[in-house]
Amino acid sequence: MKIVNITLSFSDAIQQEALEWLSKEYLPLLRVCPAVASSNVFQIEAQQGADDCFALQILFDTEDDFSFYCQRYQQDFEAALVAKFTNQFGMFKTILTSL
Repeated sequence: MKIVNITLSFSDAIQQEALEWLSKEYLPLLRVCPAVASSNVFQIEAQQGADDCFALQILFDTEDDFSFYCQRYQQDFEAALVAKFTNQFGMFKTILTSL
């Protein structure tokens, strides 16, 4: 199993709009992607004064599914996120592999 974990922090001015967009538009698109097993957004518990961070997690059952996503879909999904909220959020991506 592979998980793409994208940590997001939105400016206060758009945070609620961003979370609604992720839930109502972005996640449904991810969920119909044939390579994606599941996707969710979580709020990250406050750490060191940062209470506005969220984790977008995209799960893949196999390495092949993950590779297919990376080759065919990843660039478009990330571009949609950047285009929607240009200069209004921070993003850090981590790839997790089950042992």
